[in-house]
Amino acid sequence: MSDHGDHAVAEHAPTGGDTPTRSSGVNEPQINVDHFYHRPVFHVVGLLTENSEIPVISKDLASAGVDVTAVEILCGEEGARILDEHGRYHGLRGRIVRAFQRLGYDEITLEIYDEALRKGDLLLRVPAPPAQRRRVAELLQHHHVHDVGYFAPGTFEQFPILDAD
Repeated sequence: MSDHGDHAVAEHAPTGGDTPTRSSGVNEPQINVDHFYHRPVFHVVGLLTENSEIPVISKDLASAGVDVTAVEILCGEEGARILDEHGRYHGLRGRIVRAFQRLGYDEITLEIYDEALRKGDLLLRVPAPPAQRRRVAELLQHHHVHDVGYFAPGTFEQFPILDAD
């Protein structure tokens, strides 16, 4: 990761190696931008283990009509801090929001995503209107994104694992 202004910007290695390369394209996802969400409503979310998939996922999302610049990716410890499972880093409001979420089904989702970020997975948040959620979820799953779900107002829809073709 490197500092870029007020935000941490992740660097990724397109070849899957350990040597990071900075992305230079303009129509790329936002990486580790500190947006605290109560719930990312109208977003398909999922985890990706292999960051070398990001360029091809971005290309396919753009082909599907998704504004790739609105896609957000969280990664590493900084991503876990932004997700903020317990609301520690986003003031009193953040702590209250997360406390109420821990009383419901959001608790498990937050735990899964926090643990995955700390283990090195990437958390993708892709904006999708309700009518497009299944198409976007399937596209992500074809690129090995797992634990895919959709946040709608007051609900979370978990997508089943696709059969390997």
